[in-house]
Amino acid sequence: MHWLDRINPFLKLAIAALVTAASWLAPNAIVAMALAAAVLLFMLYCRLPAASGYFKIIGLVAVLVTASWALTFISRGMAYDAAIAEAIRLACRLIVTTGSFFIAIETTSAGVLLAACGKARLPGTFTLVLFLVVGMIPLMREEFQAIGDVQRARGLELDRGPILRRVLHTLARGVPLMVQTYRMAEAISLTLLLYGFDPGVKRTSWRDVGLIAVQNNFSLRS
Repeated sequence: MHWLDRINPFLKLAIAALVTAASWLAPNAIVAMALAAAVLLFMLYCRLPAASGYFKIIGLVAVLVTASWALTFISRGMAYDAAIAEAIRLACRLIVTTGSFFIAIETTSAGVLLAACGKARLPGTFTLVLFLVVGMIPLMREEFQAIGDVQRARGLELDRGPILRRVLHTLARGVPLMVQTYRMAEAISLTLLLYGFDPGVKRTSWRDVGLIAVQNNFSLRS
């Protein structure tokens, strides 16, 4: 078990939100780069199992975001140095946002999150949405890796070679990932529909769990 697993998930999410807010309020590219570097160094220090895959993805995305925004700002008449600085600041925002929440989510299991929501007595609908959001991210990462394995098995080495080639071929994984994510979301919604989920209907819940589990006005003996 990682030492971050013992920290309350709400505290980790709150810290990630504060770090993200700090990156969005960064006045210049230097401060944003410092925050991004701090997040990446902390991720290296934590030695998360899935960190290597994150570094590969965020490297390509950061280059793509920086290049696209720089060209956009230059086309609008902004000076070259100012356009590049602003594009770097936006890319660092993306790194800080994804990196901080990546750490919080990767060190939070589904059982711990549900237990924390139950302890806090959060509404069922909010708990379900939070659980689905946190749970979908690892599934998307696994699906992204599976798509890459399938492409390599068919002879498509799209994650190797010059950086420009890898950036241009990012869509070769991005499009199938979007399709699979939509299918997963549709399957989850269909499952909830089949099980009769309705936010307007109040569900019963266990009040006491022991040798005798009491629910509402009747008891079930184990």
